[in-house]
Amino acid sequence: MQTSMFAIIAFLMGAILSVYLPMNSSVSRYLGSSMAASAVFFVVATITSIVILVFGGEYHSLAKLRNVPVYLHVAGIISAFFIVGTTFLIPKVGARTFFILLVSGQILMAMVISHFGVLESPQDPITLKKTLGAILVIAGACLSAR
Repeated sequence: MQTSMFAIIAFLMGAILSVYLPMNSSVSRYLGSSMAASAVFFVVATITSIVILVFGGEYHSLAKLRNVPVYLHVAGIISAFFIVGTTFLIPKVGARTFFILLVSGQILMAMVISHFGVLESPQDPITLKKTLGAILVIAGACLSAR
């Protein structure tokens, strides 16, 4: 039951991702700058995260921040580049092409991360079956764009 719920949540997150990234690109068109749109996004996201943290009662966990390895903070930098890149690219290549490339990159990198168990991910070796599945998903996405 719990696995099914997690799968539904992950699916819904994918659907939401397909809406919120183009929304940020629309903000960039209104502002005339993908970097300004991204800055606005992060200000709103920061305020929202703080509100959720405070009202969720987990603010005490910030005391453990010094235990987080420094290299993991790179995720914040990656996030900023991801949002700026998305905001810039969607108007240039279109949402469908962008998401096909995004999902293709995610599938391939997820296979590598899982294969080696990088970043505390459960190890899941690449097999011929998984490789063929990834190729079929990417090919299907590309075919749907034509």
